[in-house]
Amino acid sequence: MYVLPDEFLVSGESIIRNFIIGHQISKSFGRVMNAGYIPDPFGHIAQLPQIIYGCEIPSVLFMRGFGNEFEENNLNMEFTWNAPGNAASILGIFLIYGYGSLAWLKRTKIDGEFIADLNTINERVLDFQKHIATPNVLLNNGSDHLEANPEIPELIKQWNSRHPDQPIIQADFEYYVNKVLESNPKLKEFQGELRGGRYSPLLSGVFSTRMWIKQRNTAIEYFYEKYSEPLSAITWKLDKYNKFYYPTDYILTGLKWLQKNAPHDSICGCSIDEVHNEMKVRFDWAEQIANEVYKNSFLYLTELIKIVFLPNALVVYNPLPWQRKDIVEFTTSSRKTGNEKFPYNLKLTDFEGNEIEYQYHFIEEKSRFGRRLGISHKFSFLAEVPACGYKLYYVHPADSETVFPLVNNNFNITREYLENEFYRIDISSDGFITLVDKESGVSYEKVCEFEDVGDWGDEYDYSGPLDNQTDIIYTTEDVAVFERSIYLNGPTQKTFKLRLNLRLPNSLTEDRYNREDWLVDNKIAMYISLYKGIKRIDFEIELENNCKDHRIRVLFPTKIKADKVNADGHFYVVPRNVKLPIADDWVQNPLPTNHQKDFVSVSDKSRTFAVLNKGLPEYEAEINKDNTITFAITLLRCIEWLSRSDFKTRMMHAGPGYKTPGAQCLGNHVFEISLTTSSKSSWLESEIHQRGKEFNNPLKALFPNMVHSPIRVSDRLFLRPSGSDSFSTISYSPEVKPYLPPVLSFLEIDNNSVMLSALKKSETGDYLILRVYNISSIPQKAKITFFKELSLKSVKIVNLLEEEPKNEIKASVISYTKNELNFSLEPHVIATFKIESN
Repeated sequence: MYVLPDEFLVSGESIIRNFIIGHQISKSFGRVMNAGYIPDPFGHIAQLPQIIYGCEIPSVLFMRGFGNEFEENNLNMEFTWNAPGNAASILGIFLIYGYGSLAWLKRTKIDGEFIADLNTINERVLDFQKHIATPNVLLNNGSDHLEANPEIPELIKQWNSRHPDQPIIQADFEYYVNKVLESNPKLKEFQGELRGGRYSPLLSGVFSTRMWIKQRNTAIEYFYEKYSEPLSAITWKLDKYNKFYYPTDYILTGLKWLQKNAPHDSICGCSIDEVHNEMKVRFDWAEQIANEVYKNSFLYLTELIKIVFLPNALVVYNPLPWQRKDIVEFTTSSRKTGNEKFPYNLKLTDFEGNEIEYQYHFIEEKSRFGRRLGISHKFSFLAEVPACGYKLYYVHPADSETVFPLVNNNFNITREYLENEFYRIDISSDGFITLVDKESGVSYEKVCEFEDVGDWGDEYDYSGPLDNQTDIIYTTEDVAVFERSIYLNGPTQKTFKLRLNLRLPNSLTEDRYNREDWLVDNKIAMYISLYKGIKRIDFEIELENNCKDHRIRVLFPTKIKADKVNADGHFYVVPRNVKLPIADDWVQNPLPTNHQKDFVSVSDKSRTFAVLNKGLPEYEAEINKDNTITFAITLLRCIEWLSRSDFKTRMMHAGPGYKTPGAQCLGNHVFEISLTTSSKSSWLESEIHQRGKEFNNPLKALFPNMVHSPIRVSDRLFLRPSGSDSFSTISYSPEVKPYLPPVLSFLEIDNNSVMLSALKKSETGDYLILRVYNISSIPQKAKITFFKELSLKSVKIVNLLEEEPKNEIKASVISYTKNELNFSLEPHVIATFKIESN
C-alpha cells in the first residue's frame, strides 16, 4: 500500500488505488512483498479479504477488531477470512498479542547472555502455541516509535544454540506467510467485518472526531471517482480526432495528495492540531487538481458537441450509470450599475426548445474574479439526464419574466408546512418537525430533532459522565425559534427556512464533574427542501458552534421494530445487530455508535426508512421503549484532548496526553442529510443504495462559454446589462468539427444491483477500465450498453491491479457485441473489465 489508511473512513475505491500506487512504487524498487500487513487501523471492513485477494496478496496480518467472534468460532491465529458471499478468501493472521509482541526487550547481558530476554521469548512462544494452527510462531520485535535493535542477531544465535529444535529465523512477513501456507493447514473460517474490542481497544469515536476532515475527504473522493476521472475517460473515448490528452499524471498527483490524508491517525482526527492543519492544504491541492481535470475534460468535450449557440449553452452531466431526474443548480453573477431588475429575465430550454421550469433565490457573495459584481443568484431546475452522460440546455435572455404556476394540490409551501406528492412536513412554532408519508400514512414526530450531550472523552472515544459526574441533555425543546419562513417557492423546488438558537454550556467545568452553568448561543439555520416528482427530503443545517466538550446529533424516529439495521459500506451493505454484544473481559466495551458510508436504513415487512448523508460517517441505532428504532446522526463531537485515561468508555490512554484545542471544532459548519422512505421491505428493493449515490453525486451544470473564458468557472454564468445580448460572450474557433449529439449516454448498466466503482483509462496501455460490483447477496447478470459509436474489440476480466489474474475471480464475460457487454457476477463480487475499443 502507499499509506496505511483507516479502512472505514475512505472509500472502497480509495483503498484499491492505495494498493495500485503502493504496488507501482514497490515494483519500481524491484520487489513487492506479497503479504498484507495492516496491523493498527481501528477495525477492518468486511470486503478487505476480496480487495487483498484482488491484488494477488494471499494474506493479511492485523491486530484490532475481534470481539467475541474469535472464541465463538474457536479460531486459531491463522484462519481463513472469507469476503461476503464467499466472493474471495485469504489467510488471516490475528496478531493476538499485538504487532509488537516481542518489542521492548531489555537487551542486557548477564555473564555474556541475554538471560531475561531469552526467558521472555520462551514465555511468549508458549503463549502463542495456545493459539496457533501450524508450527510457525511469529515474533514481532518492532512497534511504534522504536528503532531496530542491534543485539537481535546475537540474541537469536543464543536462542538457537539453546533450542536447536525450535530455531528462530529473522525474516519478513512474506517468509512467515509462505511457511504457514506450505504447511497446508486445515483452517477454520470466518466471514464479516471486525468491529470489536475484546483484545485491543477499537477506538470507534474517531468516526466523529474533527468532522470537517470526513466531510472534505468524502467530497473530494467522490469528485475524483464520479466526475474528474470518469469524465476524462469519456472524453478520451469519444474523441475521434485523438487530440485529447488523458490527464494520467494530474489524476495520480491529485490522488496522492488525497491519499496522504488517509493514514488512520490523520483521517481519524486523532493527532495534534498541527497534523490536521497540514491536512487542509493537502485537501486543497487534491481538490484544485480534481477541479482542473474536470474542467479541462469538459473544455474539450464541449468542442465535440453540436452546440447551436455557445454563449447560451448549459451542459448537465450525470455521473451515475442510470438515467435520472434530479435537481441541478447553477449561479449567476451580475454587475449592478443602476436600478436594473435582478436577475435579468431568463428563459431556460432544452436542446429541442422545450421551456424548462426553474426557480432562483438571492445569495450573498463577496466580489470575485477581478470584477465588482453587485449581485448573485442561485438557480435550480429539474433535469432528466441519461446514464453516465450529458444533456444540452440553453439559457436565453428574455423580454419578460416567465411566470410558472407555483401552487397545485400536491406541491405547496406556507409558513407552517411544505408538501409534495410523497410527503407533508409540518414545522411547529416551537421548532419541531412532523413528517407524514402520504404513501403509507405513517406520521413521524420530532424528525431531525437536535440532541446535545457533554463529552468527557478524547479524540479516540466519546464518553458520557462517570457515576460521580453529571450531564445535562439539551434537545429541540430548548431552542429559541427566530424564524420560520418560505426560503424558496418554485415550480419544482420548495425550501423552508428554520432559524434557531440553542443555548448550551460553554464547556465542562475545570474539575470535569459537570457542564458549566454558563450558557452560550449556538445559532442554527435549517433548510428543508422538497422537489417535484422526487421522493427525498433534503436537510441542510448551518451550525455556529461556540461550545466545547460536547456532542451534537440529529435524531430520526423510524417507527420500525427490527433486530438489525443496514449500513452502507465498502462494496457491501453491512447488516448490523442493534443490540450490543455481551462484553465480558473486553479490553474496551462496545459502544452503540457505528459506521456508515452513504446511508443507514431499517426495514420491516412493509416499510423501509433510510437516512442519507454527505460525509457524516457516525450513526447510532437507538432502541426506544416501544422497541422501534431511532437513528442518531452525529454532526459534531468537540473535545479538548488527544488522549485521556479517566473517562467511562475507556480507562486507559490510547495516545499521548496532549491538549488539542482544534478538536473543539469551534466556528461555522454545514451538514447535509436526506431522508427517504419506501413501501418495500428491504434497502435493495427500495433502491436506497442508488438514492445514496444520487444524494452524494448530484447532477452538475457546466457553461462551456465560461470554461472557455479566462475566468474558467464551470457552473457560474456572468451577466451584464447590455440589452438583449446580456451574456458575457467569448468567441473561439474550435480546431475540430463538432459531431456529438446534444444528449448522450456513454454507458448504462441495466441492473440496479450492479454498481459502478471506477471508469478510467488503464494504468498501462490504452484500455478502458471499468470496475463494477454486485451489491446483492444473489448472483446477477447485467448488460452494459455503451455509446452507439463505440465498438468493443476485446473485453477481459483483470485483477484490481489491472493485471492478468492469478486467482479466480467469480465473474465472467458472457458475450459482447459492437457496443454491448453482457456479464455475470457472483454475490458481492468486485470485477474489473479491461476493454479495448475503437
